[in-house]
Amino acid sequence: MTDPENNITNNSANTRLYLRACIKILATIGFVFLLVPFFKSLPWPHDGIPVDSVLLRQAELAEGSTRRIRLPGDTMVFVTRNSPALQAALAAFDPDNLWFTSAPGLTGQRYFVVRATSMQDEVLRYLPPKAAWPGGFVADSGAAWDVAGRALKPWPGHPSGYRVKIQNLLPMPFKARGDDVLLIPPADVPVPAPEENP
Repeated sequence: MTDPENNITNNSANTRLYLRACIKILATIGFVFLLVPFFKSLPWPHDGIPVDSVLLRQAELAEGSTRRIRLPGDTMVFVTRNSPALQAALAAFDPDNLWFTSAPGLTGQRYFVVRATSMQDEVLRYLPPKAAWPGGFVADSGAAWDVAGRALKPWPGHPSGYRVKIQNLLPMPFKARGDDVLLIPPADVPVPAPEENP
């Protein structure tokens, strides 16, 4: 096609068609890139809950409260939702009242998940805060732990005055799902070696 009036030849017409196609392709690519952040910001549903796990919704556990949950396979765990007040109480707790200064549940987490039995397979129960007792777990033998799973020595606020040295509670695996927590039963959770008292 030749148009001498407008100085258009076959080559220039083909070039214009090629340039138009390139511009359309680039515009489409740019538009897609603009949409990516929009789609990423949409609240997509999470992957399904694995068959052997339990999803604990944040609304089911008030801040600073503890709940005992049975996982598939009959593993019992205590889940405690952290709060600023609880975090402050854990940080202020006198290290001299702990058998071991390290906390298996890492005291800065949003949730503490520990096994609901001691290393001696004693079944534990939750004892809420009262007077000098900050709240935690006790066994029938009188042994006691705070909500982070740290073993407590006898002290004026101790619920029983149990004097035998005990191990920290075993932390249990979990994953955060937004504000919720996905509890995962342990397949083979290694029992940690006894800690040395610093």
